[in-house]
Amino acid sequence: MSSESYIFTQPTGLNVFEKYLSLWVILCIVGGVLLGKVAPETAKFLDEMAIYVGEAPVVSIPIAICLFFMMYPIMVKIDFAEVVKAGKSVKPVGLTLFVNWGIKPFTMYAISVFFLGTLFRGFIGSTAVDYVKMPLGLSLPVGAMHGVGKVVLVNGIKMLQVPLWRSYLAGCILLGIAPCTAMVLIWGHLAKGNDGHTLVMVAINSLAMLFLYGPLGGFLLGVGRLPVPWQSMFLSVSI
Repeated sequence: MSSESYIFTQPTGLNVFEKYLSLWVILCIVGGVLLGKVAPETAKFLDEMAIYVGEAPVVSIPIAICLFFMMYPIMVKIDFAEVVKAGKSVKPVGLTLFVNWGIKPFTMYAISVFFLGTLFRGFIGSTAVDYVKMPLGLSLPVGAMHGVGKVVLVNGIKMLQVPLWRSYLAGCILLGIAPCTAMVLIWGHLAKGNDGHTLVMVAINSLAMLFLYGPLGGFLLGVGRLPVPWQSMFLSVSI
């Protein structure tokens, strides 16, 4: 029998914050809604801290800062030698690309249409409308139709009047197409997965987004007969 002693270390478990991360996310959503109801001026102030296209906020500066601080602690722990190895694994990366760009955008669109256009349409208001800016370069007379939008004058400015549920649908399309980056790193870290592999998939999907986000967003908005905010999409992708 060898006199050498062996020390076995038990893997550390999740701390309280990590273990109940889903709960904190839900509480933040509820807190944000309540803050918007109780102190609307605070919500308006945060909304105004954004990069604008015309009068529409496109990129939220507070959210961008929070995303950076959420990703940074995990990024500094990644072994980039593992990243190189992970980059040579074609199958999982290819599968991720196929799911994110060949399946997810279309299932997301179908789910959004079902919930917003059917299940919750009465709750939203079947006659409720929203006013959106005319797409860049489009000039139509008052009363003309563009997709499901009707050109009307709002405070002397030509706007498109669209059903409110379709305006929500546009938001679902533009948010749902983009693959998640920060939360992928978080969940991969919590699952004790291969951080190098996770980083490779996040990076490749981010690069794919530069080329696919605009065309897919424009296509699905067109299917929904909604105006396409090309300026906003190109600015978001560029940043």
